[in-house]
Amino acid sequence: MSHEHLLTVDDLAIHYRTGAGPVKAVDGISFNLRPGEALGLVGESGCGKTTAAKAMLRLLPPNGEVPRGRIQFDGRNLIELDAESMRKVRWKEIAWISQAAMNALDPVYTVGDQILEAMNAHISIDKKAAWAHAEELFRSVGIDPGRLTAYPHEMSGGMKQRAVIAMALALDPKLIVADEPTTALDVVTQAQILARLSKLRRERGMGLLFITHDISVVVQTCDRVAVMYGGQIMETGPVREVFGTPFHPYTMGLTNAFPTLEGAQRELISIPGSPPDLLNPPPGCRFAERCPFATSRCQQEVPTLQDVGDDRQAACHYPEKADVFRVQAALNDTWAVVGERLNEPVQGAGNLHPVATDAATLLEVAGLKKHFPVEQGFMDGLRGRHQDRKVHAVDGINFDLREGEILGLAGESGSGKTTTGEMLVRLQDVTEGEIRFEGNNIAQLKGAELKAFRRSAQMIFQDPYQTLNPRFTIFDIVGEPLIIHRLAEGEALEQQVVQALERAGLKPAELYRDRFPHELSGGQRQRVAIARAIVLEPRIIIADEPVSMLDVSIRAGVLNLMHRFRNELGISFVYVSHDLPTIRYVADRTAIMYLGEIVEVGPTEQVIRERKHPYTQLLLDASPEPNPTVIKPPLESAGEIPSAVEPPNGCHFHTRCPKAMPHCGWEGRDVATAMSEWRIAGKTIQWLGDPKVQETNVQLSVEGRDVDQAERELLAILTAKHPAFAQAANVRHEDTQLTVSFPQQPSPQRRLIAKEHTVACYLYDEAIT
Repeated sequence: MSHEHLLTVDDLAIHYRTGAGPVKAVDGISFNLRPGEALGLVGESGCGKTTAAKAMLRLLPPNGEVPRGRIQFDGRNLIELDAESMRKVRWKEIAWISQAAMNALDPVYTVGDQILEAMNAHISIDKKAAWAHAEELFRSVGIDPGRLTAYPHEMSGGMKQRAVIAMALALDPKLIVADEPTTALDVVTQAQILARLSKLRRERGMGLLFITHDISVVVQTCDRVAVMYGGQIMETGPVREVFGTPFHPYTMGLTNAFPTLEGAQRELISIPGSPPDLLNPPPGCRFAERCPFATSRCQQEVPTLQDVGDDRQAACHYPEKADVFRVQAALNDTWAVVGERLNEPVQGAGNLHPVATDAATLLEVAGLKKHFPVEQGFMDGLRGRHQDRKVHAVDGINFDLREGEILGLAGESGSGKTTTGEMLVRLQDVTEGEIRFEGNNIAQLKGAELKAFRRSAQMIFQDPYQTLNPRFTIFDIVGEPLIIHRLAEGEALEQQVVQALERAGLKPAELYRDRFPHELSGGQRQRVAIARAIVLEPRIIIADEPVSMLDVSIRAGVLNLMHRFRNELGISFVYVSHDLPTIRYVADRTAIMYLGEIVEVGPTEQVIRERKHPYTQLLLDASPEPNPTVIKPPLESAGEIPSAVEPPNGCHFHTRCPKAMPHCGWEGRDVATAMSEWRIAGKTIQWLGDPKVQETNVQLSVEGRDVDQAERELLAILTAKHPAFAQAANVRHEDTQLTVSFPQQPSPQRRLIAKEHTVACYLYDEAIT
């Protein structure tokens, strides 16, 4: 790696003009990036990291301005370039990968045409050469080149993001700016894209500026990091050193706010307060108001970035006290001082030990299914086609929930976990199966009986910005369930609402009760949603990704609340998430869900430690680890979750399983996938025509009439996919056609492999029963 800087940002300030005055979104930041280096720009929402990145490409909105500073890229100050010169820099020398891939692609053009457009805008290249280059780009990001003719809506979210990366690489830029490129993706897709991006960056010698709020992603992806807060850089240096031995209290708080998969279980830290108002920023350190170690000097004097080690800098007045600060910053009691000062009491999790295994069963789910009909076109309806097509969102699951237990429900997007949670509180009707609450089947309840049940079962939703009525005050929102169920009025209503708000950490309640949702931060809104859920003192709460949209520093407070409610009120939780480190912190037991089925259930620590099902292993391998001492190998290829409209034959996971056996359920669709992966690897298919799938079988026309040659090519393709695949295939010759047949195979059922630990996998067919 060269020591000459590709990018140097020096004293950069960016303001947004408003009627109330300039918002100082970025206020004097400095950092540099070497060729081939990956720098993570980390911080919470509103810290200025995306604004700084957009300034590098001169993509600020009309009210944005750069009053001072320098952005030196490859020998030129980008701020001083005219519009035409800057246009030539964009995409050819600096490329951008945005957070929302769907918004980055034009829905009315094929993806291939959009990549060609990016090339033609900057270089002179004939269409044939451009198309060949686009095919190579698709192979490099793990997409079949045949998908270049697809429209964006015909691709999955992960595939669209890969296509955006391919477009960014089209002109071999020197620098890629990636703005939260995986935030909207599930954990497995995220891991594959990050691994692919890191590999391409190393192979091509590009610089990478990676913008994110997730330190675990930065630890596993970047060489160096700059931690931003309130428009300024708090700390910078080699990524594993910064998060291993932080010098700034804000970095200490961030590192203690992330749960870990590999390290010892510990109580998470919640940082009270909110980022500063950048319209009127504080005169001293931007973090002073939320810092447990702040002094009067911190309130009045802005600390400068100073050297604290080799290639390390921190903006703190007391770097010599960092060793003592690190020990104290790991305790919630330390941050409680800040909470008292800001009227936001800090509450720890209390007892982290799991519920007793002999606790009574509160909820039991048996054979639960939810199928959604697939809408068909008018002509298909006339022809009688596809009349029975349906999405198998949940496909016959069984589990139970004990009194005072937190059960984690984990899986990728599309696995059916949210649909399961909604059925448990009857927001979705049940297609088939039973949900027994205290012995009574609530799956078919209606009217008054269903209303009575909902006193005992509540739900906390993912998005705190959309689940609160903007026209209601906080008091009205929390009190509404009591009014609906006619449980309280007058003074009793007042007392119960105040009690719920204060239990949810909104103390004193008088500060919040008369406000409207738009006057609260995201974390405070989610606490209001929690207060509304607990005001009825329910027996069960379904929490659907309740912290995924919250800033890192306030997530821990919400997670700790769930522990306290379990310990103090005896409430049982079903915690739905794709984030296994969070589930490890919260849940007593964990159920792993894949494509409508539960494939593994057991005590959380046991499931994570032993990871018996190959899908559990994949989820854990894909989960980024914030612990800087843990180096995880990249997950470069794990495929995508299949369609729930036509679930795979046999084990639903066999299409992605490295341990698959011949009897796991291979089928004709897998042949088509194997041929696609063969082309992605850059190999040609000479003898086989396009596959025609018929149920579990597939027919392949033979090019050139050499059937034996075609069969050898087919077996090579199947073996490259998985040796067991070739063993499972029954190949027959029919003139100039090959027919490959596979037997119908049932999906494996869960079997007991250890105390309270069950797994649905053919690897354990002969296990303990």
